[in-house]
Amino acid sequence: MHDSPSSLLDEILAALVAAPQLKDALVFKGGRILNIHLAGGRPSHDLDANLTYKFLDDHPHREGQRQFLEQVFTQAIRTRVPKLTTLTVKCFPLKSHPMGWDGFKVSLKINDLGKPTTLDIDLAAPEELLDSSVTTINVLGQAVVVYNLERIAGEKLRAFLSSLPTYRAKMKKLDEAIRARDLYDLTHIYRVHGLEDVEFWLQAGEEFRVACCSRYVDCRGWLSFQEQWAVTRQAYESANLPEDVSFAEAETTLKAIVGFLEAEGVVPFEYPWP
Repeated sequence: MHDSPSSLLDEILAALVAAPQLKDALVFKGGRILNIHLAGGRPSHDLDANLTYKFLDDHPHREGQRQFLEQVFTQAIRTRVPKLTTLTVKCFPLKSHPMGWDGFKVSLKINDLGKPTTLDIDLAAPEELLDSSVTTINVLGQAVVVYNLERIAGEKLRAFLSSLPTYRAKMKKLDEAIRARDLYDLTHIYRVHGLEDVEFWLQAGEEFRVACCSRYVDCRGWLSFQEQWAVTRQAYESANLPEDVSFAEAETTLKAIVGFLEAEGVVPFEYPWP
């Protein structure tokens, strides 16, 4: 039995990295990776990854990808988590994405921690990365390829923007909730890397631009981030987040970061729908 959800996630992560069939197939991110980078932060049971273009080249057919992932994930995880009871991989979205941004949701049921535990791993479609976007961390003796903290910061900014009405209307995604949790995570990153760490935020800004380009997200600067700000406040305050970061601090943090990006000429930018 594992003594915490984090230790269980680490066992799963180490198992996947050790599987030779998955070599060069995944780049990990998500809440657990952020917590490792920061040695703390929002308690999270998220273990997410992006598929790589190499994986798509090796497995060009969508159903073949799904079957391969389901078989290899099951075999790999059972080597370190024998109490895995079921594992299924489903296509996400259910229908092929019009832009080819097809991913998968891996659902696990584990008889551990004194009761049945259910975990999901989101595998997102590949994205453009800079040479500096990834790094390697050690988890239970395994070298894990992950997004570096600058890339995660850039993706947090992109993810929040992509949940606002302008982008949802552009992409005809009308049912997505505002991602207020990303503001909480950005604040924890900012507490460790304030604006005096100029190189960190310059790199995070470049990662933000590349991440937005991959998904055609436009940014006019603070005007884009403050869209329906009252709704963002309501979403943040109802998100059942830890109380160590108030909305006021999250707002101040976001304004500081976006102000820096504006001053450095990182924003505004626009990526029209092709």
